[in-house]
Amino acid sequence: MVVLEDSISPKCTQLNRDSKRDVKSIRLDISFKSPSHTGLQTTQLVKDLTEQFPAATPLALVLKQFLADRSLDQSYSGGLSSYCLVLLIIRFLQHEHHLGRPINQNVGSLLMDLLYFFGNVFDPRQMRISVQGSGVYINRERGYSIDPIHIDDPLFPSNNVGRNCFRIHQCIKAFSEAYSVLEKELACLPDEGDACSRPAHRILPKIIPSIDITGRHNF
Repeated sequence: MVVLEDSISPKCTQLNRDSKRDVKSIRLDISFKSPSHTGLQTTQLVKDLTEQFPAATPLALVLKQFLADRSLDQSYSGGLSSYCLVLLIIRFLQHEHHLGRPINQNVGSLLMDLLYFFGNVFDPRQMRISVQGSGVYINRERGYSIDPIHIDDPLFPSNNVGRNCFRIHQCIKAFSEAYSVLEKELACLPDEGDACSRPAHRILPKIIPSIDITGRHNF
């Protein structure tokens, strides 16, 4: 069975009715070629950005699942789209680079810093995001826009890719709460020997119960 949902980004859900197999639901974004379609350009842009900032890939995968668990990962329902999320992450990594911090540092540490910044420092009413050049946070002028968050589209700077994210404050609250949870978990870990000899502790499921933590990155 295939179901199309009415939205800006149509979704296709296919359900396997074979009782002998596990039934799974898969969401697919469907794009139709048109003069305004920028899918291929966007794909290339994201590829270029993630090659420049490799840490963006694991961060995006983790945060996408984090938002999905809270139904905050789809723009048509007011959440952060994948494109918006990648641009937020890239801007954060650009800022880290400006501070002279190595981007290849522990991804878990980057995740904590990102959750803290977007959960406790970032104010979408005051700050506009652009990854153009080396990236910049721009003061939003009062009355400039009623959009809940302003994220410049690098391909078309006049386009605000965050204009549909009317649940941005729920995203921010979720980031802040996740940071607090992880901070408490880290504080409770035993301090035994140096970092290399300590046993691994998996704390990411505390904020993302559904995540697969069998990969090579430590969180």
